[in-house]
Amino acid sequence: MSIWNPPRLLDQAVLSLLRDEALAISALEYLPIELFPPLFMEAFYGSCRETLKAMVQAWPFVRLPLGGLMEMPHLGTLQAMLDGLDVLLSQKDQPRCLTNPLDTLGITHCLLTNSDLTHLSQCPNISQLKGLDLSGVTLTYSSPELLPGLLEKVAATLQELYLDQCGIMDSQLEAILPALSHCFQLNFFSIRGNFLSMAIMDKMLRHTSALPSLCQELYPVPQESFSSLGILQMGRLAQCRAELLEILKDLGRPRTIWISSSPCPHCGEDTFDHPEPITYGSNTSA
Repeated sequence: MSIWNPPRLLDQAVLSLLRDEALAISALEYLPIELFPPLFMEAFYGSCRETLKAMVQAWPFVRLPLGGLMEMPHLGTLQAMLDGLDVLLSQKDQPRCLTNPLDTLGITHCLLTNSDLTHLSQCPNISQLKGLDLSGVTLTYSSPELLPGLLEKVAATLQELYLDQCGIMDSQLEAILPALSHCFQLNFFSIRGNFLSMAIMDKMLRHTSALPSLCQELYPVPQESFSSLGILQMGRLAQCRAELLEILKDLGRPRTIWISSSPCPHCGEDTFDHPEPITYGSNTSA
């Protein structure tokens, strides 16, 4: 059942259009805006790729949320939407209700294949993005060069980066550190809900210490803070916090970071929502 749950007449109109994909595409210019969401949903689940590509270019709303649609892999549909987005970004006159080009992309809580990530990084106009949210996208099994390649493409303009709950472990994070250190416009970075060691967090803090605009940093609780059964040990957490403060002192630059296990990478539940920051500065302490 479509999540938009359109009235019967709208539903019939949508299905009628999708019987002839060429007709559906030609009708977009005259389509009432209330038909766009149900038509988009039906085209998505019906794998009408050309219709999806055209609809992204003609989308009349400010936001086009894709993450919730990608809970199950739909081969080719993401590529079709990215093709449409690429055409849209290359146009001088934007057909949507935007006064500025699209500068934020969020694809969340879904499974992306290697070909999806490759296509995303190869979009010619993706380098103008200021915000990238891949939270909940499982990156554990993707080729190690794909995410660094994507970050290199957006490094010149990227200001916000969300990689929460991506299944990232030490090896995946180490692979993106060189690209991350080139994101000189970055002011917000969140990588909560991943399972990282103190050693890789040390490397991460050192790689990002030269980013002049970075002022909000949200990191996961280091894996050394958990018992062998995956239970958070507050004493171990306190020790890790002290070690992280020493790293900040060693770097010698005023800086505040937040360590949060919301949600916990082991059980998926919130453990604490409002952690105390770890701050190093001329007149501050942890």
